Parts: sequence; C-alpha cells; structure tokens
Amino acid sequence: MARSDALPRLNLQNQTTTNNTAAAKSIRTMYWKLLLVSALAVHVVAQFPSTCPAIVSAGLNGTYGICPQDFTIIGGSVEPVHESTRAPTGFAVDPSLNIYLTYPRNQGATPNNVVIATSFTGEQPWPNAAYQNCTPTQNVSTCFINVQNVVLDSINQLWIVDSGIAPGNKSATPGGAKIMSFDLSGNLLATYLIPLSLYHDNLNINDVRINNTLGGGNGYAFLTDESADGSIVSINLDNGTVNRRLFNTTVVKSDPGYVGVYDGQPIYSWNGTNRVFSAIGSDGIALASGNVYWGVLSSRRFYYVSQEVVIDNSLSDEQVLAAVQNPGECGTEQAGFTADDNGRVYILASEHNAIFYVDTLQSQVNETIDGVPPGGPPLVPVPPERYVVKTLVRNALIQHADSAAIYDGWLYFCTNQLEFSPQFSYNNTDNRRGPFRSYKTWVGAGPAV
Repeated sequence: MARSDALPRLNLQNQTTTNNTAAAKSIRTMYWKLLLVSALAVHVVAQFPSTCPAIVSAGLNGTYGICPQDFTIIGGSVEPVHESTRAPTGFAVDPSLNIYLTYPRNQGATPNNVVIATSFTGEQPWPNAAYQNCTPTQNVSTCFINVQNVVLDSINQLWIVDSGIAPGNKSATPGGAKIMSFDLSGNLLATYLIPLSLYHDNLNINDVRINNTLGGGNGYAFLTDESADGSIVSINLDNGTVNRRLFNTTVVKSDPGYVGVYDGQPIYSWNGTNRVFSAIGSDGIALASGNVYWGVLSSRRFYYVSQEVVIDNSLSDEQVLAAVQNPGECGTEQAGFTADDNGRVYILASEHNAIFYVDTLQSQVNETIDGVPPGGPPLVPVPPERYVVKTLVRNALIQHADSAAIYDGWLYFCTNQLEFSPQFSYNNTDNRRGPFRSYKTWVGAGPAV
C-alpha cells in the first residue's frame, strides 16, 4: 500500500545528530514501526472475522455476507433416504414406503431403467429384469426403452412414462412412447401408446400425473412434452384416446438464448467446444385445485390451466391457449413439480439448491397479499395475479432436485446434479460427483388427489 499521509513526514537528513548516532537510529526504527503497524491494521480490517458474533446493532458486523452463515439454510432439515451410484430422474414412494427410482437413457445405456430400493444403497430391477432393456425381438410396447419417471396415483397404481427415445436417437421408436400402469406387486395393468400421428417434431414425453376420477371411469393422465416445441398431452384412461395441446406455443417452449445458473455458474449446453443454448420445453407437471401446472425447463416460467379445458375436445387449440393462466415467473429453472392435498404446488428450484412452493387456495394463504387478508373459505382459488412463490427449503445438499413425491406428511425427492452432466459441460466432460442422494423433508400434508 502507499505510505499513509497520516504519519509524520520525518526529515532524517536534518537531524542535529549524525545518522550513525543512537538517537537517529531510534527515530528511524520508530518511524518504520509506525508504518508497519499502520499496514497491518489496514490488512486486519480487510479480512473476514475469524468468529461471527450475533449482530447487536446495525453498525456491528451488520453487512450481509461477512460471515459464512449469512448464506442461510432455509427451512427444516433434509434427511437422506437412499443413495444411488447413477443419477436418477424419477422418484416414487408407495404406502409401504418402498422407494422407486428411474435411471434414464438420455445420455447412454443403463443396466436398469426402473429399480426398487432394497436398502439405503441396495436396488433391484422393478418390476423385474425382463422389462428393463428391449431386445431386438421384443415388442417395444411391452418393455422399457427410456423411462423418465415413475409416479404413484391415488389408487396405489404405479405409472411408468417411457419417452421411447433410444440412446443416440432424437425421435421415439414407433410404438415405444407410452405410459404403463402396474399394481404394487409389479403386475402390468394397462399400456397406453402415443399414436404415431403425434410423433412429429421429436415429441419427448417426460413426466406424468394421474387424475383417477376426472370425467368418470378411470380418469385421465396428463403428460409434459419437453421437446423444443413443447406441448401438454392428455390420455383418456377409459378408451386410450390421446390429445396433444398447446403445441409450439410460447407457454410450453423454451426461451431463446436461455442461460441458467447452477451453483453460482452460468450454464450453457455444449456440443464439444461449441456453445449452444438449452432448448428444453415443458417438463415438470402437477395436478392441484382442478388445474394442470407445468414449468418450462429452459426458462423461469410456469403456467396452469383447468384440467377440464385440456380434455374438452370441443375446444380449439386457440381457446385452450386463451384459458392458460400466467402467474408470472417463479424465479428459477425448474425440473420437477408436485402438489399436496392442501392445494400447495411445489417447484424444484435447481438454480437455488432449493424447493419453492406456491399456495393455490386462499384458505392456505397466511399473510395479507395486495390488501387481501389471509385465509378464507375452502376451495376458493388464489387468482394468478396474487400468486406468491416462497421457499420451502434451501440446502447445499439439494443438487438439482428432479422428481418429487409426497406421502405421509413428507416430501421426497431425488437429486442428480444435471447441470454438471456432459450435456451442460464444456467439451462434454462429466463433472457430476456421486453418490446421488434422495431425501425427504417434512411438509405435514398428503399427496394431491
């Protein structure tokens, strides 16, 4: 540092004694000690404190970020429930608290596509080994090609959503894009195929939720299509009729030139050393308060629309689009959604190592928003202009939460460090570091029905 102007400017050459006298040496020594003390004092002030006492006034240690604990953990603890050697994308838990995970094949083959946990680290193929890898002689509608998620419905059926896109391909194998339902013993109950007429523009079904009572009969399945053009797909579970809605509209498409952030680093997609922008469309999905909620992954946007509107074949695509509600950005890229039986929608906030939520029913709102007091009659929806996204939990352990499920008061979720995977890493290196853990955190609610 420069010499401080606050120190006396001593002219040692004009001292009455010669430079080799003891007095001159003493003065010179004192002068340099003053300089050293001044420099050390400035150096100490510039450092972070070694301990961080509680703030007692705005003027004492009051700057955010000066202490490590200023980067706060928000919410309750996250408790590990399983540990995987591979990165999972799908997660389900059944009434016996069995855990199911999916290992997709978006970036290459995996030994098993769907597993059930047998211990904290143990797994076995589910429902059995024969389903896991379609062979050249198998009918692709009867085996797994590329399962993205496994989901429990309200009548204890497990649903598999298979994109049908084999490793290295961009489009689904004819007959391979499907959803399959199983009972908890692993018996196949039904298979619903996506018709070839909807395979255009690289349809990529990614996630599914089931309403077992909508429309009477067996209900409906709702799926997201995460292709660059995006769409919302519904399947009538009585007759297998499939309908693709909102295709290539702004509410399901990625943001052009989107750049997310992960663990403090901007994230691009990479083709070797060539930078490209991520273009993943509608991805996470949840059913709550009579609506379908979804997020667009390569964006910070989420939307909802009435389930009845989506399945009404008398409505044109323009009418369905006009019915979509836009509550504003949720402040994060988001992979997964889920919902509880109080109308709360949870958003897996990968950019913030967090899980966000929004209350969709006024009875669950606990503070005044825009002049409207908290609480209210049951089942009254919160209008989109009053949606407030909040943080349920934030923790460095939440390394890209991807899929979530609620059971018995707990919210369960898997993590997979997606943004460290080859697709999002320069020169396509794999920067993920396992094991990959799944966790649970308390929410005190049951699953949406």
